[in-house]
Amino acid sequence: MMNAVTKQHNWSTFLKLFSEQNRMRPTRMGVFEGDPGAMTEYWIEDGMPLVGIDVEVRGEDAPTIEIMLGNGEKTDSSHLTHNVAGARFTKIILSADGEADGLEIEDFEGKTTILRFEN
Repeated sequence: MMNAVTKQHNWSTFLKLFSEQNRMRPTRMGVFEGDPGAMTEYWIEDGMPLVGIDVEVRGEDAPTIEIMLGNGEKTDSSHLTHNVAGARFTKIILSADGEADGLEIEDFEGKTTILRFEN
């Protein structure tokens, strides 16, 4: 497994491309916080497809990364939007063959949102 960290000035372009390449792939998303050995994890969802990821670079909590999951239909109630305010860095997780396995986003408070693709 390989990791690639993106710098903030590339986030909009990177996340747009990442979203397009992985649109509608089933996901699993959770939030992790704390130190190793005393870490707390919150699993938010399991199985919803990725609709898109966007970044807002302006505002008090900027940058804020928005992860949208669901079937892409605005009339469908089975959707979820998760925001990571004060994002510090993003990291794409790659498989050995170079395919995206997921994304990690850490905020300034040290919480990490993990989005994994289910095969």
